[in-house]
Amino acid sequence: MRSLRSQHGVALIVSLLLLLAITILTISSMQRSTTQERMTSNLYERQLAVQQIESALRAGEQLLTGLMPNPAASAGVLPGFYGLPVVGEVDRWTNAATVWVDAPVINQNMAPQAQYIVEYMGDWPSPAKPDCARATTIETDCLSPTFRITARSVPANDRALVVMQSIWRL
Repeated sequence: MRSLRSQHGVALIVSLLLLLAITILTISSMQRSTTQERMTSNLYERQLAVQQIESALRAGEQLLTGLMPNPAASAGVLPGFYGLPVVGEVDRWTNAATVWVDAPVINQNMAPQAQYIVEYMGDWPSPAKPDCARATTIETDCLSPTFRITARSVPANDRALVVMQSIWRL
């Protein structure tokens, strides 16, 4: 009879150990699911921010198109429109004194509003004729005004900060 009583105690211990193992697996699975849900949410927020940024880049391009035939003449006159970058100074998109222009909102209350700046980068050779500036006589259509549009999201509530740049030229 002693062997039966000792087996009852062992069965209880074994079942408690199995219950503990199942509980640990369940908690681990729940933590993994929570982490994956956070990652998915962050990816979603980032994609919304990227859409806002792309909209801001388009707004900068539309600004330049509206200033045709010579957008470079407006550098330093309009808010958020800067002239040539100064060598040795900090980049404008990292400078706290930079004035950013608010872009139109495309995802109302879903993503932080995007902002943009436009910088005149000087006259550069056309990509179709990259060696035209090396000639002794430069053709009139060789160099064209080039602009860099920088757009960023405004981070809020621990949302992703996204910065994009595009080059626009006549």
